Amino acid sequence: MATRTMSEMKAHITAKAVADESFRENLIADPRAVISAELGISIPEAFNIQVHEDNDTTAHLTLPPSDRLTEAELERAAGGVDVNWDTVNIS
Repeated sequence: MATRTMSEMKAHITAKAVADESFRENLIADPRAVISAELGISIPEAFNIQVHEDNDTTAHLTLPPSDRLTEAELERAAGGVDVNWDTVNIS
């Protein structure tokens, strides 16, 4: 199977959910299992999947991930490199 981007996978799943009501219901009930089976992929347990359905009174807006670093990421980056001098070989 060719490698697909996240956008391509989302588009495929969305199109199938629009065309197939049974698929849509199953997707809402158990997104991990349905997406895994449809795309033939394994989704890590740590990866969270949420399916939201727009209706007459609610619309969902999905934003792309922020490119800003969190405080924890900034702290790790500012910490520099941790070198264990006992195991470094210098020639």
